[in-house]
Amino acid sequence: MSESGFEVIEVTSRKDLLRYVKFPWKVYANQPNWIPPLIKSRMNRLSPQRSYFFKQGDANSFMVIKDNDILGTITPWMNHRSNRYKNEKAAGFGYLEFFENYEAARLLFDKAVEWSRDRGATILRGPLFFSPQDSPGVLIEGFESFPPPLVCYTPPYYSVFLERYGFKKYRDAFAYRVEFSQFQNSSDHLPSKLLNVARAAQKRYDVTIRNLRLDRWTEELESAMYIFNEALGFQREGVPMDEAEFMKLASELRQIIDPRYVFMAEVHHRPIGLYVAFPNYNKLFQILNGHILPFSWIHLLNRKKYRTFISTKILGVLEEFRNKGIDALFYFKIADTLMKQGETWIDYSLVAEENKMANRLVQRLGGTVYKICRTYKLDIG
Repeated sequence: MSESGFEVIEVTSRKDLLRYVKFPWKVYANQPNWIPPLIKSRMNRLSPQRSYFFKQGDANSFMVIKDNDILGTITPWMNHRSNRYKNEKAAGFGYLEFFENYEAARLLFDKAVEWSRDRGATILRGPLFFSPQDSPGVLIEGFESFPPPLVCYTPPYYSVFLERYGFKKYRDAFAYRVEFSQFQNSSDHLPSKLLNVARAAQKRYDVTIRNLRLDRWTEELESAMYIFNEALGFQREGVPMDEAEFMKLASELRQIIDPRYVFMAEVHHRPIGLYVAFPNYNKLFQILNGHILPFSWIHLLNRKKYRTFISTKILGVLEEFRNKGIDALFYFKIADTLMKQGETWIDYSLVAEENKMANRLVQRLGGTVYKICRTYKLDIG
């Protein structure tokens, strides 16, 4: 125990884990834009017996306690499969939450550094929830607006405390907002350059853009996994997902996927590109407040009042067709679909800053950045 009366303890029991998982409700008690996680889902993700992550990595969860009250939480982790693939000795940390008390935050960071060094790590990155695809980073811009799915929402002081400790920027990722009013709510008025590129690509390569076929779910997932791993592998965090991991993620997302907003690009019936957007149901998750109701809540997904907007999450094209206009075809298809349905705007998130092409394309669509999430790194070798 430190002189300040703080104590760092490891989460070792299910009772402690439940306290750990419920702690964010105290941090965000007065934050109307915070989205509560599902308690059961988070418990499972942090449980070595239930979480798929522990098949390929290690993690331990810790809490800062004073007078039996939790002041902060953190889970340092190491993905051995990722380290082997990228030939590095990296650790991450996630599930970072704390009150505005630097001493408590410092003890959490100290524990993450100690844990990571003990396992041979030379660099520590985060916050990341075991995966860079899941709400990475802390929010540094856009606190006033409602968050898209899988986009971080944290208090402003999180980034201040991380930088005070010595963490440096690792990467920024952007959420863009594209208003359809600038196109008079008609795809005929999309930027002429985008329309010309899309039409040229479709004619030259004989590309077909079709919707996801739910009645061929297994077959579609096989194609999607191949494109996801091959097309996104060039990005900095592009560690291929294995089949079991991908299928588990897909089964979780199936409940909120709307096939009208998921497209497959094909050339002569061969899948060469994937586009995934889905409705933002975060309003519903606020109502659920961390709990699955005793009656089925899936039917609520069909009620448009819980859908605040449509959010783009994945756009991948196989390397041989990259930079040939397939992405422009996807952008045209989703914009045309949404404007015909009366939607007024679309979210693109998160777009990593190093993905220059994706950033240029969204900007050419008139997209403006309305949220920025930042992940950090700390050399510990």
